[in-house]
Amino acid sequence: MPKISDLKGFAYPSPRGISSVIGGLPWHFGTEHLCVAYRADPKAIAAYLPVPLEPSSTPDIVIADFGKWYCLWDDLDMQVKNPERTWYDETVLWVGCSYKGKDARLCVNSWVNRDFSLIRGYIMGFNKKFGETVKTIYHPMNPGMVEPGPGTKMSGYLTAHGDRLMEGELTIERAITREALPAMMNWGQVNLRYFPSMKVGGPPSVCEILQLDATDIRFGRAFGGSGKIKLFPSSLEEHTDLAVREVVGACYFENGCTITGGTVLHSWV
Repeated sequence: MPKISDLKGFAYPSPRGISSVIGGLPWHFGTEHLCVAYRADPKAIAAYLPVPLEPSSTPDIVIADFGKWYCLWDDLDMQVKNPERTWYDETVLWVGCSYKGKDARLCVNSWVNRDFSLIRGYIMGFNKKFGETVKTIYHPMNPGMVEPGPGTKMSGYLTAHGDRLMEGELTIERAITREALPAMMNWGQVNLRYFPSMKVGGPPSVCEILQLDATDIRFGRAFGGSGKIKLFPSSLEEHTDLAVREVVGACYFENGCTITGGTVLHSWV
C-alpha cells in the first residue's frame, strides 16, 4: 500500500500524476481584459470584506472584467499536445480592499468555462463557478475587421446556468499606458482561500487571506474610453447586490505574468 507521499500530481494526486486536473507551480499566464469600472454602494462592497480586511481608498468602485486567458504549467508543449488545456474565458468582479493600510484588489465573483481553471481558482482563493464569457476579438487578417483604436467598440457578456448575467461595452477613445488603467488594476491582489469542514458545525479546514506571488510581469496593448454595463438578476447569483450607480470608465488591455506561489497574510484557523 502506498503512503500519501508516494502519490504524484498537484491536484488531485494519483499513482502516476497524469490525471491531475492541474499541474504544479509555476503557472504562466497571458491575458486579454475588457474592463468596465462603475460605482456601487460602498456598504455592499464592504459586506465582502471580513476583518481584518477593510475598504480601500476607492470604497465604491467595482470592475467587471471580461477576459480571455492563455496558460501553461508543467508541460510547456501542452499548446501543441492538448491546446484546449491552454486557454479559457473568464468574467471577474473585482472590488478594492485594504490590508494593514495597503490597497489591494479582491475577486468576489468569477465564472470560467474550463475545469482546470475552476479547480485552480479554488486553490488560489478565487470564488469560481462555471459560466460562458464572450467578448469582442479583432483579427488583423480579416478584411472586415478594423484595427482596434479610437472610435472602435468592444463588448463582452456572461451567461451561466441558462441566464445572461451581465454585459459590458467599451468605446475606445485613446491608447493608454499601464499607469492610466483604473487604479485597482495596478494594485496587488489578495484572495480569500476557504475550504469548509465536513463536520457539521465545525470550523473551516482552511480560511486565510492569500497574497499571490508573481514574476515576469508583462504589459501589452491598452486602450481607454467610455463604457456601459448591465447586470441581470438570477436566483442563483448575488452579483446584482453590487448594483451599478454610475459608470466611471472602461478599458482594454493585455498583460501576462508567472505565478510562483503565494504568501499567507492572515489565517482564521
